[in-house]
Amino acid sequence: MYGEIVISIAILTGLILLAVLLRGTGLLKEEQGKLFADLVTHVTLPALVFSSLSRAEIHPEYLWLALVMVVAELLSLAMAWLVGRKLQLEHAQMGAFMLASAFGSSSLLGYALISQVFPDNINTITETVIISEVGIAPVFFTVGMMVAIYYGKSDLNMRGRIVAVTGFFKSPLFFALVAGVFWSTLQLPVTGTLITPLFQLLEIVSSANTFLVAITVGVLLHFSSLGTIVWIVLFTCLIKLTLKPLMVWIPALVMDLQIWEVQVLVLEAAMPSALLSVVFAKTYGCDANLASKLIFATLMASAVTIIAMFAVLAS
Repeated sequence: MYGEIVISIAILTGLILLAVLLRGTGLLKEEQGKLFADLVTHVTLPALVFSSLSRAEIHPEYLWLALVMVVAELLSLAMAWLVGRKLQLEHAQMGAFMLASAFGSSSLLGYALISQVFPDNINTITETVIISEVGIAPVFFTVGMMVAIYYGKSDLNMRGRIVAVTGFFKSPLFFALVAGVFWSTLQLPVTGTLITPLFQLLEIVSSANTFLVAITVGVLLHFSSLGTIVWIVLFTCLIKLTLKPLMVWIPALVMDLQIWEVQVLVLEAAMPSALLSVVFAKTYGCDANLASKLIFATLMASAVTIIAMFAVLAS
């Protein structure tokens, strides 16, 4: 298991560093980060959200686990906001810090890791899908995006930022989210003469999501001035990699769960910061450079913290 964790993290790290290298050679340019971010938020991510949600089977017994994850995310956002105020972060920094502290790379890393850790237990994948698509994705794509918009639109007054936040409800992501839930709830077909090619097209488009997100992070990632954000990095790692797993583990103690269900829940909560945080930060005006550094830091630290959290809380 521990080897799979390291390998999965190494693959994502390699993709990010590849983008950094390509930027250094001039093949990629930092200003292209906005283009990559827009492609993710308007094309590949909506395709991934719809195709994932439309096929998900929502088992009632797993909804409680999703709710535990939702509460942990909201508490993490609140803690990050309090810490950010103490650190006197600027608006753009606050948005990046809150996103990196609350949301994890469930679909990018969680699915692959849990399928390797539990290769013979199909129920673990089902639980992972429910936690990710019900407990993480909707909150990230609504509350998370609203956080990015609110703190990214620092040139607007309070009313203007609230109006900008409501723009999410006109975005491709929102329509993909609603359509996916609608499709799954009504159990509409995912195969057929016309439906099969449509879903194959969505799979091709969504398969580019991980690569484009990693490229976006790498294009915007700089290793300079790390000394000036040490405290931000430390608090991000503390909230995301340590406190969040604890927040899902404590209520799990009083729930009637099997050991593997607790293990999946803890692993999902212990994932490093979501790479999509950089995409949201870049798209909506938060500090994308800071977000990329925080994500890279949690990715590196998670090689140790995931193993530690799993050993202490879920063994």
